[in-house]
Amino acid sequence: MKQHLSFKAFSKALGLLVLSVCWGCPADEPKVFHQVDFPPGFEFGTAIAQWQASGDYSPAGPVDSNWSQWAQMGNTHNGTLNPEGNGFYWKYESDVALAKGLGLKVFRIGVDWSRIEPEAGVYDEAELDHLADVVQSIYDAGMKPVLTLYHWTVPTWVQNPNPNSDTGAVDLMATTDRAVVDYFEGFVRQVIPRVKDWVDTYTVLNEPFSMISAGYIGGVFPPGKYLDFEAGTQFGINLLYMYARAYDVIKELDDGDADGDGANSFVGLTMTANAFYPEEPGNADEEFAVEQISYVFNDWIMIALTEGKLDVDLDRRYDNDQTSPPEGTDETLKGKLEFVGVQYYGPVMVDDVSWLVETPPLFGLPLLEVDEYNADLPHNGMKREISAAGFRDTLDIYAPYGVPMIITENGTTSNGPAQDTDEGQILGENQEAQAAMFLVEHLWEVGKAIEDGMDIRGYYQWTLADNFEWVEGHLQRFGAYRVDFEDPDYPRTETQLAGALRDVVTEMAVTESIWEKYVLDSYPTDQTETAGPTTSLNPVPTP
Repeated sequence: MKQHLSFKAFSKALGLLVLSVCWGCPADEPKVFHQVDFPPGFEFGTAIAQWQASGDYSPAGPVDSNWSQWAQMGNTHNGTLNPEGNGFYWKYESDVALAKGLGLKVFRIGVDWSRIEPEAGVYDEAELDHLADVVQSIYDAGMKPVLTLYHWTVPTWVQNPNPNSDTGAVDLMATTDRAVVDYFEGFVRQVIPRVKDWVDTYTVLNEPFSMISAGYIGGVFPPGKYLDFEAGTQFGINLLYMYARAYDVIKELDDGDADGDGANSFVGLTMTANAFYPEEPGNADEEFAVEQISYVFNDWIMIALTEGKLDVDLDRRYDNDQTSPPEGTDETLKGKLEFVGVQYYGPVMVDDVSWLVETPPLFGLPLLEVDEYNADLPHNGMKREISAAGFRDTLDIYAPYGVPMIITENGTTSNGPAQDTDEGQILGENQEAQAAMFLVEHLWEVGKAIEDGMDIRGYYQWTLADNFEWVEGHLQRFGAYRVDFEDPDYPRTETQLAGALRDVVTEMAVTESIWEKYVLDSYPTDQTETAGPTTSLNPVPTP
């Protein structure tokens, strides 16, 4: 591990110094907790994805998708399959009641395309009716349903990662003929008329770059490609045009104002939002890679959907007419982002590994796990670093685009890193107190950002109840409610995180009493010399 003062540690020390000095004030001036308040109309909510919560379950028989195939190929933790998720398919009314009981105003749900259109042009009326029942249940409970139309699962005729399946491996998501854009439009045209009476807010795509990086660069998500930058780029371009087409369809078909705000629809997407830092500040190669990787992850899609500028070769220029499609300004993409969903789970360090320094488009290696750069830093069960300061840095990246922000996902595990046993990895020790501290710290950053002038409309905690966490299976627990997956009824148990969320929602503020109740002296996983709050400024000034 390289020895250096981390950016976060430097920022924290500087913040503590600034807050500990009262320029021009008497020496005995009392230090006051910096409370943050959430404005009227700010909406707290939760978020789920249909496949994670309902799995492959359907009354008519198992649903087949790219992700069900991926699990069947043995690519999830311990080869775990996802036949029923956490039972949400039949428990949705009680789950909506749990969310309502936390005082939440929004319930975001990601639709599983493979349920709706199992064969090209063949739509499952029973699944469309079920989706309508779910969103109406949310609406009838006095909450706002927010709908995500693409949340990573697609029908196997669109993408099938399994070369041993009847059709062999299929991937229309990354083809250059853009046929998938037309297919997606057909799906959207079936969904919108069924839900428009209750839904006004749509996050069309969920985290486009997560699927690009994990599916085509890292090879850990379907379709399982490794360092296939060309296919990953074409996949990303298809997603851009899928978004733009869906935007137009929503504006055409949603003709009712379900939430009474004067607009029939409010359309955006959610982004894999990350602040990136050089592992070794001052290293020119790493600092260049940080700029490039941040552009690819955070800016590329935002620029395309606000300014219409299409950068196909990811070189931060728009003048290459030899790419497919040719670069330049595309009016079909321009000005089609009414808000952006920011989804933050932790900062990312960048390393100047030799084989990537000269390799576009990244020029460096993103390090997601603290083991790769400093295992002493506070971290969650997935070994992602916990840094509320990094959250604020991330918000600072998105604010200049001038579109409203919603924190559509933010959360951490209530368990520590997995433990190795003779039977393999098992769930790590319960760390509910750490999860509650994470929530309060990150909500403080949201409130402070609003206080500083950012247009942030809401915060949706990930997630309501433990679910099937993609390739992690049941190994990672993000729920405000703990789920017993050994019981066929999947009972829910409230966690400390749920209590912290309820308290903040009730007060519409992070008060001193809430801070003292949930914020520990330091995270249990923090073994650094500067252990303490990870916020950008300490809400409790040091004497």
